[in-house]
Amino acid sequence: MTLREQISAFVVNEIGGVVAVDTGTGAIVYADTFFEKIYGRDLVGETAEDAMMWIGDCPGIPEDGAIAEWETIDLEKRNYYKVESKLVKADDVSCHVHRLTDITEYMKLNHDVTKYMSFFKKLAGFQTAILEKLSSTYYELLPMLADFFKTEEMFFLLHRDAHIEMITYNKKTNNYNNARIAADEQAMGVFAIESGKELSSARLANDIKEALALAGIDENKKLYSLCCGGVSEQRYALFFVEHAKMDKESMGEETLLSVIRLYIENSMMREKLIYDSEHDGLTGMYNKGKYLAMLESDYQNLDSIGIFNFDVNNLKKMNDTYGHEAGDRLIIKGADSIRKVTSSKVHGYRMGGDEFLMIACNVTEDEVANLKERWEAELARLNTLEDGIECVIAAGVVYGEKGYDFAALMKQADELMYEDKKKKKKPGEEIR
Repeated sequence: MTLREQISAFVVNEIGGVVAVDTGTGAIVYADTFFEKIYGRDLVGETAEDAMMWIGDCPGIPEDGAIAEWETIDLEKRNYYKVESKLVKADDVSCHVHRLTDITEYMKLNHDVTKYMSFFKKLAGFQTAILEKLSSTYYELLPMLADFFKTEEMFFLLHRDAHIEMITYNKKTNNYNNARIAADEQAMGVFAIESGKELSSARLANDIKEALALAGIDENKKLYSLCCGGVSEQRYALFFVEHAKMDKESMGEETLLSVIRLYIENSMMREKLIYDSEHDGLTGMYNKGKYLAMLESDYQNLDSIGIFNFDVNNLKKMNDTYGHEAGDRLIIKGADSIRKVTSSKVHGYRMGGDEFLMIACNVTEDEVANLKERWEAELARLNTLEDGIECVIAAGVVYGEKGYDFAALMKQADELMYEDKKKKKKPGEEIR
């Protein structure tokens, strides 16, 4: 075969081909070997629109012999073509001649380039948002992740000392749910789940499944492990709950995961330095020292504030009757009910003994009412546990807007709590 013949064969067989269609009958009058190779047969004599569905996409072809250029997709063969079409008249036959060039690989490359350009633009925006909040808490991270990955629910697990802290976030309601779980061998298995892994809640420890159920997460939904790791002798893991529009593809992007790990591990190292000085050892909630620091720096001059004054009933009776271990369990259950509604702007404190305080920053009066309802529901759920401990908590709740007198609000919350305590006491029981 001569060089010219080889070049001609390459152009016809590998790059594209030519087909001619009778303008009167719509029948194919010529098709070269390129078409025979694609369709596996000689197409001459067949109706063009029956044999080649893409021919129907052809635009109007000029009558003056000018060439019409267009692109089409052969859905059956999953190929992209650039087409040059021209009206040709010869031997009393009028034909539309179409020259096809296969641009499938080019279009795939173009699609990939466009996709990655879009991803990196999105990633750059996410990185900027992350870096701006690098000194913030995990509560600030979860809504950003929900937006980026197009998901509705997620939960974050942090192993610290003898407990696993669990933060669940629901984007639709913008609610956080917090739990504290004993770090036993079964529960610790969650930190060994490979990043990017799909799993069911059946693989998780019972305490974690129970916490998810209390947070309203459907046990039948699939879970996806986004990332896990450790720093400063602490472990963490982040999971998404299945959602129809979730961006699963981005979950495997290592550059993105590195940014998320940076945020989490930076927060973990920062928190470890100050955690013990700010938290109550029994419940893991903020302590009175942290409250006094926040009172001086923040709580006096908010745009609005909600104050929840809590007191656990019957602690002395529990200690005297069943011992201090049972009393501790009562205190822990009370703390857990409050913890479940805390967030970046709702802070919970153990003030000492059976006294707790919750401060909601820059909230509306309706949000304060909603927080109280959620807390009551969480306490009711915890009291359904078959542990022999019923936790009754008296609560006084007040709301104030900018210009409020914090001390006056605290006094009012204390009075309301005391009134609630009297209502909840059974006949013959001591008020304090």
